[in-house]
Amino acid sequence: MQRQLKLTIKKQKKQKPLREQRKVEKPKSSVWGALSSLITMMVIIVLLVAGGWLATVQLFEVKNDTNVETLFKVQSGDNLNVIAQRLEQQELISSQDLYRLLVSYEGNDTRLKAGEYKIPPNATMRDIMNIFVGGQSIQHKLTFAEGLTTGQIMDKIKIAPLLTGQVAETPVEGSLMPETYLFESGTARAEIIAQMQAAQKKFLTNLWETRDKDLPLENMEEVVILASIVEKETGVASERPEVAAVFVNRIKKKMKLQSDPTIIYGITLGKYKLDRQLKKSEIKAKTPYNTYVIERLPPTPIANPGRASILAVLNPAKVDYLYFVADGTGGHVFANNYKAHQKNVKALRARQKAAK
Repeated sequence: MQRQLKLTIKKQKKQKPLREQRKVEKPKSSVWGALSSLITMMVIIVLLVAGGWLATVQLFEVKNDTNVETLFKVQSGDNLNVIAQRLEQQELISSQDLYRLLVSYEGNDTRLKAGEYKIPPNATMRDIMNIFVGGQSIQHKLTFAEGLTTGQIMDKIKIAPLLTGQVAETPVEGSLMPETYLFESGTARAEIIAQMQAAQKKFLTNLWETRDKDLPLENMEEVVILASIVEKETGVASERPEVAAVFVNRIKKKMKLQSDPTIIYGITLGKYKLDRQLKKSEIKAKTPYNTYVIERLPPTPIANPGRASILAVLNPAKVDYLYFVADGTGGHVFANNYKAHQKNVKALRARQKAAK
């Protein structure tokens, strides 16, 4: 009996207190509820932000109220703030702040190119941004006729209103390629001159090796000199190879070129137009440009020849002409001997007399 009592007592000693046996269980539903509320709130915030951004993006695509094409100039050095402010002032955008936001968000704040642009009617903010990023600005034209002297070309460049800057030094005669050049408003005058010089140098360099193997000219400078004479002698493109052949044949035969335009250049030096006939004294005068007196070529070109005249000199017509005279219609009549030439001269004078 005592043994059983002892065992009972021992068993009772091993039992934990009632408060330790009971575990306090926290309700799981309250934790998940709080987390769910937080997630819901975050989703709502994201949706609100996204909705606001979507509404903002839609504003980028709203067309402006301008119904005509508008010229807009982005000056070199203009930043995004300046551009946006001027766009708003010209009512091309509704808000400069929104425009800055769009351009910055697209990563284009440093990619807006200087230039003069045509903004189409009812353009959106995105349209305008893309125009500036693309850099397709208005291209203006400046055309120089073949046969102009460097002085005449410089006069035209100096008065071109859309060009900027001064020209420090006048290029040498015959160094400019006369043709049409495209430029943006604000282009430096010196840049146009550099383009003209580069165009002529490239053209000559590429074609020098294609010259006629019997060409009696020593270098590209002589090609330009003779081409300038051809340019001033005829305005008919189709007969330039024949005119070039006359002078090339004369050089080969050691005959004087006897070109009136060279005498005229010696008088004017390309600074003005000689509006009169040459005097007999001028034809006989010993000057560096009088090809009735000097041998071969004058010291410099007498104008800036075009591509056709240069090509004609590099590869003149395969003819034996030594003379030519005006035919009264803008072209010329050619002859391979002096007797035939005199006959052509008499025919011209007869036509001129009959026309009076």
